[in-house]
Amino acid sequence: MAAAMLVGVSGCRKYSGEEAAQKRADWTASLHDSIAQVAAQRHTDSLRIEQLRAEMAENISRFTMVNNPREVEPYYILSAFKSQYPLKSTGIAARMMKNEQAEIIAALSGGRFNAIRVTSPQGEVTSDVVPADQALNYTAGGLTTVAFSGNAADSICEFVAAHREQPLTLEYLQNGSAAKRITLSQNQKQWIASTWDLCGANKETRILEKRMLVSSRKIEILRLTLNREEAKAVKTDR
Repeated sequence: MAAAMLVGVSGCRKYSGEEAAQKRADWTASLHDSIAQVAAQRHTDSLRIEQLRAEMAENISRFTMVNNPREVEPYYILSAFKSQYPLKSTGIAARMMKNEQAEIIAALSGGRFNAIRVTSPQGEVTSDVVPADQALNYTAGGLTTVAFSGNAADSICEFVAAHREQPLTLEYLQNGSAAKRITLSQNQKQWIASTWDLCGANKETRILEKRMLVSSRKIEILRLTLNREEAKAVKTDR
């Protein structure tokens, strides 16, 4: 009976050792897979960045840099519409600021507003409210002009760009109520969409560049972990 028990214990130890070795092998294989997946994503991101940079290089040639000392900072505006800005009547314009972010400027003659909404047959997007402060929302000569930047401008630009082939309505909102509605012309849609083609590509590039930095760090950590596990395996086998 004692001999039988000894054989049984020996068998359990052998099985436990094999099981541990298998788990270690599976874990090592998963590390190899993870490294391959992250590396593949990093390669895809790299190719996309190259594509975006080529697009931006082509698009920027269609813009003119405006450096007016009476304005806060330089900006880029689509050359075809340079003569139509600053707005002198009801309308909407887009430009790329020095920090390469989009800005939407809307103007309304004979009324006031603090937000805008763009609608299409498929949906709508509404900006943030910009309070009247004589800087981003001001009225002069009966014309109210409001500037939208950051996420507010991005959401408007991206929506117009995505629906540029559809009829779009611009609503001037004052405390949530529509003060006026206009239909965006093809030129207005082109102006906003082309500006977003440039700003959106730049925004996506920055996001991908940050993701590539994170991916590089992930690969570094995974390889360190893999080397440590493989070293353990060699030591165990000895």
